Amino acid sequence: MKKFPQLTILATLLIGLLAVAAPACAQGDADAEAKFIAMLKNATLKGTWAPVQQGQLGAEKGDDSYRIARAEKLSGDKWSIVSIFPVRGQPLEFPIPASVKFAGDTAVLILDNVRAGPGKANWSARVMFHDDVYTGRWWETANREHGGTISGTITRAE
Repeated sequence: MKKFPQLTILATLLIGLLAVAAPACAQGDADAEAKFIAMLKNATLKGTWAPVQQGQLGAEKGDDSYRIARAEKLSGDKWSIVSIFPVRGQPLEFPIPASVKFAGDTAVLILDNVRAGPGKANWSARVMFHDDVYTGRWWETANREHGGTISGTITRAE
């Protein structure tokens, strides 16, 4: 059996190049986490949403807005996203437990069957954050037909 040392050398070089060319940010990267925290401090997420029913995307609706006081890292990929909801005319901070994973410098927030506000329903979602833009999918955990997509921009109060 004839050996191909050139292929072995080429494969080693390619693996080495891929390792060097890999994104500088990885899960647990302090810079990526700090940028995510800064992006969500005193933030308003404003954009649009569209319902998803029976696997079909419905008509886009505007004027979707969320207020976030801050994002707090707990441990590993566990975070608390402290949202602000109006209750009886007063702002109420409500911590929402989430997982956050990083793909390079892009944060992906994961909610799995959590109470995400003062209502009675539990929710699940996957939302991606990058450069003051967000996009994702959400649904009521007990009723996947009650859900949709969201996307928009992020601004911060001074």
